[in-house]
This record gives sequence, C-alpha cells and structure tokens, in this order.
Amino acid sequence: MVNAQNSPRLPLEGSLEAVRETLRAALRDVPPPLLDMTAYLSETEGKNLRALLLLASASDDEGTVPREAVTAAAAIELLHLATLVHDDVVDDADVRRGAPSLKSRFGNKAAVVFGDYLFCKCFSMVADIARRFEDQYQLVARAVTKICLGELREIQHNRDTGLTVRQYLKIIAGKTSAMFALAMYTGAMLRGDEPLRVRRLARAGHYIGMAFQLIDDCLDYETDGATLRKPVQNDLAEGVVTLPLILALAEKPELRDVVGRGLSPKEAADIAAQVIALGGVQRTKDVASRYCDKAARLIERETAGARREWLLRLLEKTRVRVY
Repeated sequence: MVNAQNSPRLPLEGSLEAVRETLRAALRDVPPPLLDMTAYLSETEGKNLRALLLLASASDDEGTVPREAVTAAAAIELLHLATLVHDDVVDDADVRRGAPSLKSRFGNKAAVVFGDYLFCKCFSMVADIARRFEDQYQLVARAVTKICLGELREIQHNRDTGLTVRQYLKIIAGKTSAMFALAMYTGAMLRGDEPLRVRRLARAGHYIGMAFQLIDDCLDYETDGATLRKPVQNDLAEGVVTLPLILALAEKPELRDVVGRGLSPKEAADIAAQVIALGGVQRTKDVASRYCDKAARLIERETAGARREWLLRLLEKTRVRVY
C-alpha cells in the first residue's frame, strides 16, 4: 500500500470547498457543445456525502487530507452526477434537487450523451492517482459495473410485486451502496491504511450506502416534495418496488394487483398511506438503523481521533436526514 503522508496536504475542515471548486473547474473545462448543460448543472449543489466520506476516510491524526483525496472526491461526485443524469432519463424524472432535471431542460438524447461524458471525465480525473496505485486501477470501473447492474435489476423488477427482501437489498447494494463503499475504500487507500483496514472501511461505506437508500425509500412515503426537492411517491407511481412496499405487501397481499398496474396520483397517495399504516416504513427504518449500527461498530474499531469523529458525524447525518 502506498503511503500518502508525504503528499501535499490541506486541512480536512474546509476541504469540501476545495472539492467543490475542483468540480466546478472540471465542469467549466468542457467542449463548447456541453457548456450550456454544465452551466445548468452547476447551479444545483447536492449534499456531497460521498465526497465527505472519502475525505474523512483519508484524513490523518492531525486532521489533514492529501491533495489527491480532493481530486478523488471531486471525481466520485462527477460519477454520482453522471448516474443521476442517466437515472432521470430512465425514470422520466422532470425534477432533480428542486429544479427541472437536465433531461427535461435539454432532452433525453443530450442528457444520455452528457452523462456518458461525465463518466469519461471521472475516469480522466483519477488516471494520475491510478498510476500510483496500479493494483487498484480497476476500482472505479468495478464500482460503475455494480451500479449499472443494480440499475438494470431495478428495471427488470419494475412492478414486480413478488420481489423479495433479499432481491431488493441486492439491487440497492449495486445501484447505491457501491459508490459509498468506493468512497471510503479510496479514502482509506489514499491515507495509506493497510489492506485489511481499507476493506473493512469499504464495508462500513457499504453499510452507510444501504442505510442511505433505505432511508430515501422511507422519505418517498413520508416527506413532502418541497422538502425532498423531488416528486414524492414517484417510485410507487412508476412501479419501482422498494422495501417499505415489499414489507407492506407481505402484510396485505391483496394490494399486489393494484400496485402491479399503473397508478394515478390519487391511487399512489392511497397506497402510500396504507404502506405507512401497515408498518412498511417503520420496519424499513429499523433495517436502516441496523445498517447504521454495523457501520458505527466498524468505524469505532478501525479509526481513532478526529477521523473517527468525522465519520461518525457523517453516519449520524445519514441516520437522521429528512431530505
């Protein structure tokens, strides 16, 4: 494992702004045909949780991170943006982060090509880092493969009211969790942790990603659109089967016939109310909480000092988030 202690460093506190500036610079440095799309995308800003997890995982005992971690964190946010752009095309979503989605503003074809460009940009940004970690150069490619397979499984199981809990957890382990695991793996690797610790922190990232998606599933049922910054009950209306619904269907199987067809907004709202009443949302929160507990145990065992505090703080934000 290559040690990064001699690399240029900067304080962990405030390093996220360096990531955002790197990301903005990457989005400015594009061919003219893409300028309008990158300018539009730059107007919205996400939570950057994946970048924060990478930075915290890369931090040392003095609370600093290697400059390479900033580049890697910006690259992982580009990767995340690319998946969101493609997701909106697949899901026919008109709103993203409280604003019209890129595909609704520029069209499906342009959005698909732009998402592809962001993937390429991500790979380009990590190329120099990959040369230092030759045995790890396939990390991003493997993560993208898992994400794509997770998305494909979700599409294949659209309106599948027979989807099992195990099958659903496998879907989100790919489409969401893989990127969280990649973030913490990369951060620990850049810090110079020994291989076993790197893998264990990646496992903690996996648990955080699982919890993140499960909480997101609950928010789709419980939170209003203005707070969530995207349409609520959209998954249900579009036939996307998530864990709250799976658990509710186990309690009331007669709902399967209704959910298995297209739902009007009123029908979706009625089904959502029943999912909550049947305990689907609360039980999903319980599952998410268990994933958070698993992540906390690994973080407490494998890290110390400010690094541990930052990671546990980020974990808690995941546990209690409302949007």
